Amino acid sequence: MALRLTALLLFGACLSAQSQPVGTMSDLMVKIIYPASDAIFYITTRTPTTESEWSDLQGKALAVAESANLLMLPGRARDQDRWMSDAKLMLDAGRAAYRAAQAKDVPGLEAVNDALYTSCTSCHQHYRPGYGRRPSVAGETDGPGGPGKSDGSNPPTTSVDPSSAASPAPTLEGRWKLLAAEDIRADGSVARLPWGAHPVGSIVVERGACYLQIMSSDTPSFAPASPAGEQMKTTLLSSYIAYSGPCAIDAAAGSVTLKVEAAWRPDYVGTEQKRFFRFENGKLLFGPAPSSIRAGDERLTRRLTLERVP
Repeated sequence: MALRLTALLLFGACLSAQSQPVGTMSDLMVKIIYPASDAIFYITTRTPTTESEWSDLQGKALAVAESANLLMLPGRARDQDRWMSDAKLMLDAGRAAYRAAQAKDVPGLEAVNDALYTSCTSCHQHYRPGYGRRPSVAGETDGPGGPGKSDGSNPPTTSVDPSSAASPAPTLEGRWKLLAAEDIRADGSVARLPWGAHPVGSIVVERGACYLQIMSSDTPSFAPASPAGEQMKTTLLSSYIAYSGPCAIDAAAGSVTLKVEAAWRPDYVGTEQKRFFRFENGKLLFGPAPSSIRAGDERLTRRLTLERVP
């Protein structure tokens, strides 16, 4: 028995000695886990269409699962309790996503989203100080111990791992590129694509002014020598939207109200358009009030998904 125990201890020591992290925790999160998990979170808007794309998705799902294994290795694991539990959740979600990707099972990948999201948020809430709270400003304390002091639950430190530091609150200000435009049913399924499968557009919010434009890239072209007929004019009008004007952002409510000064339709000018927004996994989700779009007997929620333009 003593010999077995000695052998196990030596084996564990060898594993510990061989487990040498190369990058920081921030490197692992930002360069591997975030982009790999986004492929699963956005499966309904970025569904693979070729064998190569499905193979790429399998690799990303595998990266999620194997990253969970990396998080549990000596030198990365913060403890043997909650950290390991959250990492195991991520491992299970990544394993399920990998199997679903192998089977090209989109509903199966959608079903993994909640478990993967839970593993991420649970870990961040417990191991990233300030996660989910606004960053402190001058004069405020960081907690019961005051600025830079320990309250007893965390040891004081002279350096901060970027992955555990409080991130600045995301802001609507800036330039955003459209990735997807969808009308969503109450059950979360996509009812229709208002600007087709490949919409293009952008939102710009700068110094109290807002500008939005969206168009379908699938609209058929017409020759310059042949002026657009009434049918083509109707198609052009229905496949494009643009408006701009001064806007007021309510960050607490997650809303922005724009007073339209210029628009693709004259009846939009002079109106106030209120839109709602939130941030998920580095993306901006933007649109009118939930269930405000009518489609026959259904009430749909329009959702624009955008990414920030550097």
